Amino acid sequence: MTTMLVAISGGHLAQLHMLAPRIAAGDDVVWMTDDTAQSRSLLEGQTVVHVPTRPPRDTLGVLRDTRIARRAISEHRVDRVVSSGAQIALSALIPALLRRVPFSYVESATRVTDLSTTGKVIDRIPSVRRYVQYPNRTSERWGYALSVFDGFQVEAVPSASDPGAGAVPGAGSRSSVGGGGVGVGVGVVAGPIERAVVTVGGNGEYGFRRLIESAVRALPAEAEVLWQTGSTDVSGLAIDAKPTVPSAVLSAELEQADVVIGHAGTGTALAALSAGKVPVLAARSVGHGEHVDAHQDDLAAFLAERGLAIVRPADEITLDDLVEASRWRVTRRDDLEPVSI
Repeated sequence: MTTMLVAISGGHLAQLHMLAPRIAAGDDVVWMTDDTAQSRSLLEGQTVVHVPTRPPRDTLGVLRDTRIARRAISEHRVDRVVSSGAQIALSALIPALLRRVPFSYVESATRVTDLSTTGKVIDRIPSVRRYVQYPNRTSERWGYALSVFDGFQVEAVPSASDPGAGAVPGAGSRSSVGGGGVGVGVGVVAGPIERAVVTVGGNGEYGFRRLIESAVRALPAEAEVLWQTGSTDVSGLAIDAKPTVPSAVLSAELEQADVVIGHAGTGTALAALSAGKVPVLAARSVGHGEHVDAHQDDLAAFLAERGLAIVRPADEITLDDLVEASRWRVTRRDDLEPVSI
């Protein structure tokens, strides 16, 4: 069987890449995404069909990209299509419906309380198999099969003054998600913040200077920092800004960092958690022109409730927040079963 996995770069692609081993186990896989540093790094060595990078809600662009999707489905003899969005899902949906190729849509984990714009369109298509990533969000039209947050769990990092620490804290502190698995090794010891990653994702034309400025104030002056700034205007800031960073490089830096500071995007949260870090996150604000809607608030609240992130307003991050985040480490179960969607 050949499965075409469709997602736009950023959090959507990061999610689908993480879910792929469970939803396409044993299949031949073809990816459809845009050509970015993230997609090139993340999908290196795999079969990839590229579409142009387009702004949000580009209706004409969606229609143009249906030709690319139609050709890919035909040339690769695709048996089914699975997408995590965003509007690129619609470009693949149209030719899939015309060729009677089964189509499954997994709503972004960013959408904790409502559907995305793409999800609302998908909701009107009867033949699509629709899934949300939170069990409490199911309905007659939307089922639940899996989530990118399955299996993540948090434990305290032993400190020099308390080397015996490491048990999973109880609910209300740093709770675990998914249960089971192997915890942080007792040889890992919490220490000073010497290395950090500050990342605001891609987000096209939406900068996040408030977060960058807050991180500059909070981080120790001597800390070695990777600044991934996207389209943020960082003029006047004494930082070595990198608009984009290849996924492999970012992953390596995240693993080596003592703390991760980022926007409350799904891709950023997952990258930090996968690297074993409890990130300090700030949600982008519509009022400040930092995003098209307030969905990051929902994801930030969900992660904070489960102890998977420390959440602060973008301009109120402090050194104490960074020290607190560095006291926790994340692990993940490796025995999650494949699912049929």
